[in-house]
Amino acid sequence: MPDITLFNRTYPVDKNRCLLDSLLAEGEKIPFSCRSGVCHACIMKADTGQPTEQSQACLSREKVRQGYFLACQCLPENDMTVSLPTRSHTQAIITGKQCLTPTIMALTLAPRHPVPYFPGQHVCIDTGTKLKKECYLASAPTPDRAMVIHVQRKVADPFSTWAHDATEAGQRIRISSPRGINLCGNLLPAQILIAQEMALVPLLAYAREAMSNQPSSQLNIHLIHEASNNNDHYCLESLETLSQMDQFRYTLTTSRQDYGQWLDSALATAPSIRVICAGDTAFNAAIENACSLRPGIECLSLNSEPF
Repeated sequence: MPDITLFNRTYPVDKNRCLLDSLLAEGEKIPFSCRSGVCHACIMKADTGQPTEQSQACLSREKVRQGYFLACQCLPENDMTVSLPTRSHTQAIITGKQCLTPTIMALTLAPRHPVPYFPGQHVCIDTGTKLKKECYLASAPTPDRAMVIHVQRKVADPFSTWAHDATEAGQRIRISSPRGINLCGNLLPAQILIAQEMALVPLLAYAREAMSNQPSSQLNIHLIHEASNNNDHYCLESLETLSQMDQFRYTLTTSRQDYGQWLDSALATAPSIRVICAGDTAFNAAIENACSLRPGIECLSLNSEPF
């Protein structure tokens, strides 16, 4: 049983279980998203020991030379000391603040330098007051470089208190390089987007970008937003605007759905479907399982909390 050392803490891990799952089970906070080696969110560095070839297969030669690997693709074969990569940051200014609902605040950020990103990615917000948090980008790339995040107020969460009560226009922060899946790659014409609660953020950003860049005849998107109650549905104006396009529709629900039935209905009209789900672990697992039972479905999943 290999020993893995991270942050001076050593864990014996199962060589038949991916390193990401082993470290998460030990309570370590490892960034991850797709779990399939696509997004590279879980990239780590082997300071000692050798990662498996499979965990480095889709990395550049330079990354491999430096010892980087994907934790979700690594079935450890030997002892390793590993670390999380350092991340470059860019200074930014808060230029706008809008209360979307009583519990959700939108902050508009203007980075000092252009920060290229894709809808569905996330950044780490460093407030400069020892508060940091990974947040999905609610915006799509624009010429004016503005970036938008949404922050939900939560009890005993200092970051959400800062975002709602302590922020103001002109305030300086730092943002990390974006990480996460490029959802706009490998488009399939028929798509179902299923979001749980605040995880609507990356899927709505993706829907906006996809609908604006693809001819409507080549794309058909159905977005489903599952929330605890009607008051937790938000960005309704954006959803309604998108629904003016014939190829976009949305459904709001406050109860757990039989998503297998939704998938069967969609497969009746399209030979292949792309499903993107975003929610907590149990939510995503149920949808991934339903997709795996139906040929012709490609499924990607995002975690409701990117870190």
